Amino acid sequence: MTTESPYATTERPEVHSLVPRTALRILDVGCNDGGFGVWLQGDVSGRDVWGIEPNVAQAALARQTCAGVVTGLYPQALDQIDGEFDCITFNHVLEHMTDPWGALEQTRDRLTSGGCVIAVIPNIRYFPVLVNLAFRGRWDYQDTGQLDRTHLRFFTRASIITLFLNAHLHIDHLQPVNGFACVSHPLLSRIASRLFGDTTYGGFAIRAIRQ
Repeated sequence: MTTESPYATTERPEVHSLVPRTALRILDVGCNDGGFGVWLQGDVSGRDVWGIEPNVAQAALARQTCAGVVTGLYPQALDQIDGEFDCITFNHVLEHMTDPWGALEQTRDRLTSGGCVIAVIPNIRYFPVLVNLAFRGRWDYQDTGQLDRTHLRFFTRASIITLFLNAHLHIDHLQPVNGFACVSHPLLSRIASRLFGDTTYGGFAIRAIRQ
């Protein structure tokens, strides 16, 4: 296991609106240093937030704020935590797994009735990636982003939907995130999204319900 993480702490504001306030027991898979867990606990008093994190140093930091953190890989590490959860989150995690399909199937079995999965997944059908591949013949791995060198799986909007449907999870919310030039040029971002659709977004935030 690694001791250093290339990923900065974040409260994951792009999924805040997707987390049900009725979710009182939450598992954050790939919890990093616990930044998102801190927000979860501050959002609703009395929440019981657990984490799973493969990075030893980041897991140690997360233990300072979460109810409990297991150091290991998902879904194997799930065996070390008892009980069901109202919500299980995967923020930029599923694309790092060898078998995200099987992982979601096991996740469904650990949800309470009506419980949900929340995930953020990068969009490989992203305009800059397509341009580099189609016109420059480049597919260059990086430390972070769509071509993070630790990504094992790549998804588009359509294949994300299939991923959750195959796990018998009903998607009740799917929204694009990280629009192209959305911060520096919001008007340009809106125009581009109308012209090029999903290719202008870096990823998608999903909420899916156990039925």
